[in-house]
Amino acid sequence: MKTNAQLLLLLISFSFFSCNSAVKNQAAPISNIDTDFPITEELEFTPFNKFDILEIGGCMIDDSILWFVRRGEDDDDFGSCYNLNTGEKLSIIASKGRAANELIGLEDFQIIGDSVQLYAYPNMIKTFAKKEIIANVPMGERIFSVTIAPDSIWVRRMVKLPNGSVLATIIPALSESERTEINEFNKKSVTIFNNEEADSYETINYGSFDLEKAKGMELPANDLIKCAYADGCIAIKGNDMAAFSVCHQFILYTFDIKSGNVVNEKRYTEMQRVESRDEMSTSLSTINNRQIEIETMQTNDKYIICSVRGFFNEKDEELRLFSEAIFVFDWELNPIKKFDLPYRKNGYYTVSNDGSAVYFCESNEDSLSLYKADLNI
Repeated sequence: MKTNAQLLLLLISFSFFSCNSAVKNQAAPISNIDTDFPITEELEFTPFNKFDILEIGGCMIDDSILWFVRRGEDDDDFGSCYNLNTGEKLSIIASKGRAANELIGLEDFQIIGDSVQLYAYPNMIKTFAKKEIIANVPMGERIFSVTIAPDSIWVRRMVKLPNGSVLATIIPALSESERTEINEFNKKSVTIFNNEEADSYETINYGSFDLEKAKGMELPANDLIKCAYADGCIAIKGNDMAAFSVCHQFILYTFDIKSGNVVNEKRYTEMQRVESRDEMSTSLSTINNRQIEIETMQTNDKYIICSVRGFFNEKDEELRLFSEAIFVFDWELNPIKKFDLPYRKNGYYTVSNDGSAVYFCESNEDSLSLYKADLNI
């Protein structure tokens, strides 16, 4: 891996500074949710199954398997997988530790094709075969691979493509020393790399944002915008296309992986600074006037499915009542459907990995209960 990292650093230094600018010159207009989604559909949830799960964590539904992921510091492992239909516990996902097949911490969990990707911040993905985890192959016998981004690439979010390349967002320079060290490669916002080559691309039209100038210790406007883009979700369609969301905003765009170009963009919120407490404080986050944001994003061959939370109308904003909804787009970012999610206590919603259904995961004293609604898209 050291040899590959050195080779990659040389490639970055000498071969890939002529990066493709993928940003349109004109400012992207702010779309209207009510205009794009004039009809809101209601979902009917029915009881599905109960699981012997008492821990705190999150559920992912993939085919006939429920993956329950934990990230607690005191946990010995990162959760388990269960038979979705019978409730039977099948296996532990991965153990916590410093062994080659273990992790100290888990930043993100993704299932891409037949693989389970465990992302340990700041720059490592450990990939396991999904079938081996489900079959409860002993931990020490599970085949896995390790992907590490070189220190020369300032990655924030990473996802490994089916072809083995990595698609990642790039964080901005956050200190004076980093600003003096930054090179042309890391001035861009998205990178694609493997063991042989790397390239970076610009996806952000900074001039299209009307963000207040920095005061005191606040980040410069462009750095704050780049943070928001870097910290959003990444969802892919094979090796060819990706969808990115912007953290704490209802903004998303599609990206052609092969050409390095932004294809389409949708903005429903206007980015604002988080108000600083004093001149010596700063924030890496943004906000918008109704606190609307994409929380999760799933994709399939036809659609991009966004779980969105916020104040969707003036009445909710006045009463400070958050609402949740599912917004469905095609890969041209044409609006397809909107589903309101009813308010429920003691739980959370999750969209299945294939985008076919949404589940409510309800935490009870003695179990975790699932309620299911088909999206029929």
